[in-house]
Amino acid sequence: MNAFKGLLKKDFKTSKVWFFGWIGIILLIYVLALIVAEVTGEGTIPVVFIFMLGACHVAVIPVIVVSMLRLEGKTQLWLHSPQSGMVLLFPKIIVAFLYSTLSFVLVDVLGMISLSRLPQGAFFSYWPVKEGILFNLGITVVALYFTVWTIFLWTFYHALAKFPSIKHIRWLLVAGIIIAYQSMTSLFMSFKWAQDLFSSFTIDIPAGILFSVGQGSAEFGFQSEMIPFPVLAFILEGLLMAGLFVVSCWLLDRKVEV
Repeated sequence: MNAFKGLLKKDFKTSKVWFFGWIGIILLIYVLALIVAEVTGEGTIPVVFIFMLGACHVAVIPVIVVSMLRLEGKTQLWLHSPQSGMVLLFPKIIVAFLYSTLSFVLVDVLGMISLSRLPQGAFFSYWPVKEGILFNLGITVVALYFTVWTIFLWTFYHALAKFPSIKHIRWLLVAGIIIAYQSMTSLFMSFKWAQDLFSSFTIDIPAGILFSVGQGSAEFGFQSEMIPFPVLAFILEGLLMAGLFVVSCWLLDRKVEV
């Protein structure tokens, strides 16, 4: 536990420059949005920018994790660490997740400020709290999905360095994994029995987020149309992510050279 806490503190320190840099970008973009709104007289522009900044969070967790992995690769500390791969990797995900959450809080606060500056009903007839929370959760889930894939492909790529004959073409094998996964998924879903299996475990959810901006007004919410969400597919993807993380830890335990 002490080793885990130590690694957690280390990862907070080594990644804080990315976090504060991203916070600076958010504030800069927001100030630019306020300036554009002032010049054009369109007060809804900052809210549109806030929505775009929220969507950009899909890359925050993967980018922070990659930055920490690259730093570990330069120092070569993992080659001599007695800790397991899970102990080395998991703190990085926790740190990136917490930084992303804090960043989301800032964006949400800026969004509330932007809405409060508008005349009542100019943008929304209500405070979109539920939509905002679900939007944040959805973006975070997608970000974690890409993060696990990034960790797996990173460890796999560096694990191949032990084989001199393929060391210089290992990126082709990484690309091959991505192509093979997409191809097998498409092939599997082309079978009718697979489609019937997934369609038997579904829940109805909104078809998507409705976001439109007009002159002096805008609309944000969930579309009224409902579509079946494949719960089983979601569960299987979660199990796949858990499996990829375990494999990544196993590869790291073999002291991959980075």
